[in-house]
Amino acid sequence: MLRAQQVVNVESRRYNLRDTSLQGNIQLNFEYFKNTNTYLNIGNTIDLMWKRNLTTYLVINEFNFLQSNTKNLNYNTYQHVRFKRDLNEWLCGEAFVQSQFNQQLGLNFRGLIGAGPRIRIVEKDSLKLYLGPMWMYEYENTTDESRKNVHNRLSLYLSGTFYKTGQFGIDGVCYYQPDIINTADYRLLSEIKMDFYFSQNLKFRFSISQNYQSNPPTQIPAQTTSIRNAFVYKF
Repeated sequence: MLRAQQVVNVESRRYNLRDTSLQGNIQLNFEYFKNTNTYLNIGNTIDLMWKRNLTTYLVINEFNFLQSNTKNLNYNTYQHVRFKRDLNEWLCGEAFVQSQFNQQLGLNFRGLIGAGPRIRIVEKDSLKLYLGPMWMYEYENTTDESRKNVHNRLSLYLSGTFYKTGQFGIDGVCYYQPDIINTADYRLLSEIKMDFYFSQNLKFRFSISQNYQSNPPTQIPAQTTSIRNAFVYKF
């Protein structure tokens, strides 16, 4: 189920590809429940990452739909495409585009275009730490018609991962996205994920995240908290 997230955590969707290869992750959700009311929940998560020499491509699609009887309670989706080019052992250049819809957040549409460096602070087999100061152009429509639609934002993230091969893994990330002109308008995301492996391809994932927006649309809460459990198959 796609959460009410103002900031999409792309860091947790990357794979460690050292050679030319293609990796992916697919999650499919379907739930039907009926008593005095009927509930239908459908969702999917699709990640594809392809590395070729010094260039890496990342494609993400996530979708969630929740219906009670004939009333739509939740419709959330986003698509993200990212290009990365290795410049040397510690520095990469990245560019991305993203579209997003989120009924829970009063977000009718958000489109993003961004670019900037990705800095490798630490990169070992079991421990990795990255810093990314990026520029981001944003256009959005919300349920609040009086809101300004266009923003130039800084998208600053710090992410780290720790893996113990074949047993478990932990990754965490923090995003800070202020408007460059009006820094009082900002978004903040912090998220931690823990993976427990049954095999090389199958794992159980527990995650907790907090999203905060300083200036949300009318009647939309400024902060959301999400806890999630999922089985993940990786190919």
